[in-house]
Amino acid sequence: MFSTNIFLFSFIFSLFCIRIDSRLTDTWLMGPQYDANGEQLKGTYDKQGEPFVYTKEVPSASYTSEMEGYRMNKFEVAEGSTHNSTTDIPVFRYTHVLLMKAECLLRTNQGGAGELVTQVRQRAFKDSPAKATVTDEQLRQNSAYQYGYVENYQIVDPGNQDPIQFGRLLDEYAWELVWEIHRRRDLIRFGIYTKKSWLSHKPQGDYRTVFPIPDGIINANPNLEQNPDYK
Repeated sequence: MFSTNIFLFSFIFSLFCIRIDSRLTDTWLMGPQYDANGEQLKGTYDKQGEPFVYTKEVPSASYTSEMEGYRMNKFEVAEGSTHNSTTDIPVFRYTHVLLMKAECLLRTNQGGAGELVTQVRQRAFKDSPAKATVTDEQLRQNSAYQYGYVENYQIVDPGNQDPIQFGRLLDEYAWELVWEIHRRRDLIRFGIYTKKSWLSHKPQGDYRTVFPIPDGIINANPNLEQNPDYK
């Protein structure tokens, strides 16, 4: 099961429907799957024997079948790998620097954020470079993602639907930095993590923005106090 803290990759399924954004195919494994000899793979679990095809839809984050939901394909996987991977992932990229600077410019009501985000997007829009361009005003708009608690492929509880300040920039963070271990902090910073619902996540209190201190560390140092609401 995926942690709902990082399961935000599902947010971008509908947002990447514009095929000219190469980050869709560069990031996600989708559609029919084949072995090294070109033979189509077959399901081995709940879809045993059926042609293996990754689909876009997921019923929730609590349970999915073996073919539901695109799979992460952003980093090269060594041939013969199974459950574990030794693949290194980037911890910090210049792209992230540009996005953070764009955020600072927006939050301080200065110009230039659109140019920086456009620079980031240009790599993904080589076939349609005009589509890479975004403006400061666009980045100030609400997120394109439809938030809400999901059961059986449908939003059954929309929860908080307040507009997100700089929501389009938050979307850009997701599209560019997915699976690079930034999303939870981004959601906290944009005021979403303890306010909105998505997939199988519902808000559980502002104290969730920090983690509990492990018991072993507290037991080793009696001067430490557990973070509030975890006691």
